[in-house]
Amino acid sequence: MTRAATAPLLLQLQSSDSVSSQVASLRTLKNELIGHDQRKETYITAGIIPALGQVLSARRPGRDTAAESNRAGLSQVSLYHNSDDSEACLQAILIVGSLAQGGPTFLAPIFASDILPTLLAILSSPDCPSSFLPPILRVLNTIADRLPLQSQDQWPRDTRLADLVFAGEHISALRRIVAQDYASSRNQACIELVAALIGKLCTEEIHKTALAESGVLDALAVKVASFVVAQGFVLPGAEDHLQEPGALGEFPPPAPTSARLAPILRAVTVIIEQSKWRAEHFLSSPGIMTVFPKQVPGFAPSDIKRGPWGAAYLSGSAVPRSTGANPVDTLLPSVPLAHGKSSPNSANFPPLGNSGSQRRHSHSFPTPFSLAETPTPEEEESSIVPWLLCILRSEGGMVRLMAARLVTVLFRLGLAKKQRVPMFSYLLVPILLRMLEKDFELPDEHDPCDDGLITPTQRLKEETPAVLANLVMDDQDLQKHAVDGNALKRLSQLLKETYNPVPESLRPMWYAEGDVPARDPESMSADCRLGPPGYSPTLCHVMRYRESILKALAALVPFKDEYRKAVCENGVVPYIIDSLKPRPSDAPADAASMPKNLAADGNPTPTILAACGAARMLTRSVSVLRTSLIDAGVAQPLFVLIKHHDLEIQIAATAAICNLALDFSPMKEAIISADIIPILCEHARSSNTKLRIESLWALKHVVYNTANDIKMKVIEALTPLWIRQIISQDQVSALARRGMEDETDQSSGIAMGRANSFGEQVDILNPMEDSGEPAEDFKMNDSMPSSKMSLDMFLPDARRRRQLVWNGTLEQSTQSRQDDIAVQEQTFDLLRNIICGPGAAEMIDYLLKEIGQDELLDALANNLRPRTIQLPHRREPSSRSLHVPSEILSSVSALIIHIAAGLPRHRQLLVTHSDLLHSLTNYFNHSNRDVRINCVWVVINLVYEEDSSDRDGCRERASQLKALGITDRLASLEDDSDLDVKERTKTAVHLLNSLV
Repeated sequence: MTRAATAPLLLQLQSSDSVSSQVASLRTLKNELIGHDQRKETYITAGIIPALGQVLSARRPGRDTAAESNRAGLSQVSLYHNSDDSEACLQAILIVGSLAQGGPTFLAPIFASDILPTLLAILSSPDCPSSFLPPILRVLNTIADRLPLQSQDQWPRDTRLADLVFAGEHISALRRIVAQDYASSRNQACIELVAALIGKLCTEEIHKTALAESGVLDALAVKVASFVVAQGFVLPGAEDHLQEPGALGEFPPPAPTSARLAPILRAVTVIIEQSKWRAEHFLSSPGIMTVFPKQVPGFAPSDIKRGPWGAAYLSGSAVPRSTGANPVDTLLPSVPLAHGKSSPNSANFPPLGNSGSQRRHSHSFPTPFSLAETPTPEEEESSIVPWLLCILRSEGGMVRLMAARLVTVLFRLGLAKKQRVPMFSYLLVPILLRMLEKDFELPDEHDPCDDGLITPTQRLKEETPAVLANLVMDDQDLQKHAVDGNALKRLSQLLKETYNPVPESLRPMWYAEGDVPARDPESMSADCRLGPPGYSPTLCHVMRYRESILKALAALVPFKDEYRKAVCENGVVPYIIDSLKPRPSDAPADAASMPKNLAADGNPTPTILAACGAARMLTRSVSVLRTSLIDAGVAQPLFVLIKHHDLEIQIAATAAICNLALDFSPMKEAIISADIIPILCEHARSSNTKLRIESLWALKHVVYNTANDIKMKVIEALTPLWIRQIISQDQVSALARRGMEDETDQSSGIAMGRANSFGEQVDILNPMEDSGEPAEDFKMNDSMPSSKMSLDMFLPDARRRRQLVWNGTLEQSTQSRQDDIAVQEQTFDLLRNIICGPGAAEMIDYLLKEIGQDELLDALANNLRPRTIQLPHRREPSSRSLHVPSEILSSVSALIIHIAAGLPRHRQLLVTHSDLLHSLTNYFNHSNRDVRINCVWVVINLVYEEDSSDRDGCRERASQLKALGITDRLASLEDDSDLDVKERTKTAVHLLNSLV
C-alpha cells in the first residue's frame, strides 16, 4: 500500500456528493484496513482520523447537519432512520474500531480528535439505533484494552477514556443498556460489553461513586438476580415479599443459558471494592432484595394478641423464633470448625497487633480506610454469600474467579460472617491454588468481551494471586491453610518465572524503499500523528502477574517468622529486590528498543508498589533482615525509591524503610550514613498525610538509641515551629466541628453518633431520626406497577441515594481526621524516643529550650484535657463530653513518663504545672490498658528516689499527688484485670506509702 494510492480514497471520501458514494468509500477503506497495520499507519498520517470525525460529527445528536449534508430540512430522527446515513455512520464506527485494534500507537490520534465524544453522544442519544450499540461498545472496549499498553509507568492509571464514559451525560446510557432484559442476543451482547467496560475502566473513587449513585450498580444487581432466578436459587417464600418496599414487585426474567455471569460479577466487584457503603448499597438493591429477602424472625401465633381496638400486639413472653440456617447454606458441604490459637478472632491474638502505637495494618499494598475492621452481626449476612460459594463449586473458569473475588470483597468489608473462615479455608483457598498450577488451562470458549491480547488462561492466572492476597490478608487461619497448600513454594516459583525473557512479537514496520510515511511532528496535526508503540501485551501481562504474585507473598507472611524464612529458602529474595527497580525511561521509542523482561529493564509503578509491600513484610523478621535481605542488598533500591518522583512510590518505600530503621537492624547505620534522614524530615513536612505518617514513623525508629547530635539534627530539620504546631492541634474538637458541619451539609436527618476510627463511641452529634420525608431535591416517582419493571426502578430511591452520599462523605471525613490524629500520635512518639536512652537528660533540656518549656507542657496538658461541645438543634442549650483518642492518650502519657524519668528538676516541672497531672487523673480507669499502665508509670517515675539528695523532693511530689486524689485512683486499679497494671500499681502504692 503506497501513499499514492491513499490520496484518491481519502479524497473520494472527503469529496463525496452523496451519502451512497460516501458509504461505498467507507466500505472500501474498511476492507483495506482490516488486518493491515502498515496500511493503518499510512492512512493515519494521511488524515483518515479527521475524515472519519467529519462523517461521525455529521450524524452527532444535537448538531444541525442540514447544511453539511446538502439535505435541507432533514431532521436528526430521519438521519438515524435513513438507511444510507445509518450505514455511513456504522462503517465509520467499524473503521475506528479497526484502527484501535492496531495497538497503542493508533490511540494517540484517536484521543486527539473528537471521535470518542461523538461516539458517546451517539450512544447516549435516545433515538440511537440499536444496531449502533454493539459496534460502539466494542470500540470503547478495544481502546480500554489497549490503553495500559501505552505506558506501563503511568500511575495512577490513564483515566481519559473513563472520564468520558462515566461523565454524567453518558452514564445514564450505560444504566439504560444494563437495565434492558436479555430479550435478544444483541441485548445480551450490549449488557455484557457495558459490564466489561466498567470492569476495565472503573478504577477511580469518583467513577465508582458515580456508578452507584446513578443506578448502574442497581441495574447490575438485577442482572445478578436474573442468574439467581435462572439457577433456581431464589429463597423459599421470597414471592411473599415481592410487594414489600425495596423489592422489584416481580421476579426478574431468568437469564438465558448463553448469558455470561463473569462480566456482571466483575463490574459489581470493581464498583463496591474498598467501600463498605457501596457494598451495602448493592446488597440492599431491589434486585438482590427480591431474590434474597431478609429473613425476619417470626413469632408463634399464640404470642400475637388482639386488643379491643383491633390492633395486634405481642404478649409479654413473646420470643422471636429462630429462622434457622440460610436455605442456600444447606446446599454447601459441611466443613470442620476452626480451632487452635492461630485464630485471629481470639482476643489473645488480635490480627493487627497488640494495641497502642504499635497497632498497624499488615496490608502490604495501599488499602483505603474503608476496609471494615468490625464484622457485621451474623444475622445481617446476605444470602448472596452462600450463593457465590455455590457458584464457586459448580462453575469454572472466569466465573469461578469472579465469584471468589466478589465473596472475598464482601468478607473483607465485614459483610460476611467470620464463621465463614473454615469454609473459605476448605473450599475457596484450594480452588485458588489450583488455578495457579502449571497445568491449569481454561477450555477454549468464545468470549465476546475478550481483548484478544492474551489468552483467557493468562488473564485468569494474573488475577488469581491478587484475589488470594485479599482473602488471606490479616487472617492467620486462612494464611495457614494457604501455606499448608504449598502456596509459598508455588508463588515463589511463579515469581521466578516472571523473569524469563519474553519473546518479542512486535516487529518494526516494513516499508518499500521511498515509501516511509512522513512523521515530522512540526508539520502534522495531533490527529494525524502516531503515538509511541507502547509495550507488548505479553510483557504487560507479565508485569501484572508479577505484581499480583508479590501481593500474595506479602499477604501470606506478615505474622509468622517461619513463613518469611520459607520465602527466603525458596530463593526469591533477589527477585523481590529486582522488582524494586524502576524502569530507566518511559515507553520505548520504537519496537526495536522494547524491554525484554530482564532485571535491568526495571518495573512499572504498580509492580514496584507491590514489591515494596513484600519487602516490608520480610523486614519484620530479625533473622531474615540480618541475613537474606542484607545479602540481597534491599537497602539501596529503597534509598533510591524514597527519592522517586512518584508520590505513591515514596510512601511505599518509606513504609519499608521503617523496619530497616529499627534498633536491632544492621541497616540503621546505613540509613544514617546514606543521608536519608534529611529526606525523611522533608517528607514528614509534606502536604500528603500518608507520606507524613510513614516518614514520622521511620524517624521515630531512627532516633531511638541514637547519638544526641543526630537527634538534634532531626529536631532542626523538622523545625521546632512545625513540631509545636503539630503537638498543639486539638484533634478532638476539630473532629467534632467537622462532624457538625457534615450534619449541617446533609439534607437528611441522619445522626453522626457512631464509633469513631479509633474504636471509641464518640456521639458528637445529637441523635436524630430520619423524618421519612425525602428532601425536595431527591423527590421522585417511586411507585411502580408490580406487573412491569421500568428503567426508573434502577435509579436508587431518594432514601438509599441520600444514605449512600452521606456515608461516602462521612467515610472521607473520618479518614482525613484519622490521618491527622496519626500524624500527631507519631510526632509525640518521635519526641518520646528522642528523650530515650543515654543522654536523655540533655535531650529533655534541649527539647524544653527549642520547643519552649511552657509550649511543650501546655500542649501535653491540652491533649489530656476533657472537652465538651455544644449540641445544635436543641430546644434547650446542652453540651456533650468528647473522648480523647486512646492513641493520643497513650502517646502523650508515654512522653510524660520519660520526662518524669529525667532529672529532679524535670519532675518538678510536671507537678508544678497547673493542669497537666490534674488532667491525667481522669484516665487511671481508662478502658485501654496501655493508658492505665502509663498513668501508673507516671506516678512511679515521679516519686522514685534515685538517691538520698532527692528524698525531700520525692516527699513533696508524693504529697502533691495525694492531694490530687492519686491514692484513690491507684486503689481502684489494685484488682485490675490486666496483670501488668496490677503489679505496677502495687509498686506505685508502696512508693507513695513509704513517702507520705
